[in-house]
Amino acid sequence: MRVTVIGAGVVGACTALALVERGFEVTLIEQRDRVAEVNSHANGGGVTPLHSEPWNGPGLAGSLLKYMGRADAPWRLPPQRLPGLGRWGVRFLAQSRRSPFMANARANIRLGLYSQDRLRDWRDRYAIDYAQTTAGSMQLYFNRAAFDRALAMRRELIDGLGEVEPLDVEAVVAREPALAPVADRLAGGLFYPTHESGDAARFAQGVAEAAGRQGAQVHLGESIRRIVCDKQKLTAVETDRATIKADACVIAAGPATTELLRPLGIRVPIQPVRGYSATFELEDTHALPALPLLDTARRFVTLRLGERGLRIAGLADFAGHRRAIPPARMDVLLNNARELLPALAEQLTPAAGRLWSGLRPVTPDGRPLLGETNIRGLYLNAGHGPMGWTMACGSAQILADLVDGREPALDISDYRADCFGRRAA
Repeated sequence: MRVTVIGAGVVGACTALALVERGFEVTLIEQRDRVAEVNSHANGGGVTPLHSEPWNGPGLAGSLLKYMGRADAPWRLPPQRLPGLGRWGVRFLAQSRRSPFMANARANIRLGLYSQDRLRDWRDRYAIDYAQTTAGSMQLYFNRAAFDRALAMRRELIDGLGEVEPLDVEAVVAREPALAPVADRLAGGLFYPTHESGDAARFAQGVAEAAGRQGAQVHLGESIRRIVCDKQKLTAVETDRATIKADACVIAAGPATTELLRPLGIRVPIQPVRGYSATFELEDTHALPALPLLDTARRFVTLRLGERGLRIAGLADFAGHRRAIPPARMDVLLNNARELLPALAEQLTPAAGRLWSGLRPVTPDGRPLLGETNIRGLYLNAGHGPMGWTMACGSAQILADLVDGREPALDISDYRADCFGRRAA
C-alpha cells in the first residue's frame, strides 16, 4: 500500500515512521529543504502531557478583554482580526465553558500520555538524541489564590491519569535553585516528575532519518500543487516535481492544512496562532535552570538545551498566517524571562539570541483532528495547537492504525472530525 505524508514537521515525521513500521510504502513530502524547518523548528520544547489542555479554559473571555490593546499581553487579539475569526471564534469562546473544557482537556491528556510512551519507545529503539531532559517540569505561580485554584483544577483534570506534586516556595527553590533570586515573589509551584523536554526539531530529524532507514522516501524542497481525487477517492499527490500515485495520503501540514484542503471543498476549523522564541548559547551558565519552567500567567516557558543552551518561548498572537517578529513582542518575551531569571538578564538580549516565530494550528475545542475525511484515502493529522510534540508520536500511531484498518488504542471519536470540522457523535 502506497501512503504519502504531507508535511515534515514533528507530526508528519512521526506519522511517516509509524506508517513505514507497518510495512507501507511511504513518501514524506516537505516543501522546505530540511525536516522541521517551519513550525516545529524552535518551539517551547516540552513533552508535557499532564498540562496539555486547550488554551481556551474558563475565564478566557475576561482575559482577552483584560489584555485588549496592551503591549505586554500574553494573548494578543487585534480588533481588526475579529471579523476574520468568525464562526471559529464563536466556537472557541463557547468551548471555554467549564464542562466542554474539562472534556477537551482530559481527551488531550490521554493522548499526550499515550504519545509519551511511544516517544520513549522510539527514543530507545532508534537511539535518537535531541538534548533531552527527563527530570520533570514545573509550573510557577506568583499569586496564592491563583496557585490554589490551579492545584484544585489540575487534580481534577488528571484524576486517575497522573500525579502532580504541589510545592511551597522553599520546595520550589530546592527543586530549582536558579529561582532563588525571585523566591520572595513566588507563591508556589506544581511539579510534574514524568515530564520531559528537548529540541523538537532534532527529534523530528532523528525520526525522519529512522523512517528513511526503514525504507521511507523523504522528499525535501518539494511543493504540493494539488491532491488528485477521482469520484471522492484519493488517487495521487501532484508536486512541482512529479505526480506520486497513492492509495492513502495523510495531511500533517499544521496551519497549511486549510489551504491544501480548500480546493477539495473540505473546510477544517484551524486558525494559526503565532508564538515566539529566542534561543541562546550562554557564556555564563552558573544560573542556568535545570528544569523547564512555565510561567502560566504570562504564558512563557524557559527550557535548557544541553550544557549552554537556553530557550525562551511563548506568547500567543492571533495574527493570521504572518510569521513576522514584532520587536515589541520579543521585548515582552525577553523582559518576562529577565524578571524570572535576573542572574541571566544581561545575557538575554535580542542581539544575543536566535529569534524565531511559529504558527500553532489551533482548533476551537483544542483537540487535534485525526482520521479519514469524506474523501476515501485522505486522512488528517493536524490541529494540535501548542502541543504538537507532546501529541505527535501518539497521533502518528493512531493514524497508522486507521490506515492499517486496526482499532486505535484510544477512542478516535475524541479526535475525529467530519468534513465540516464538527466532532463525530
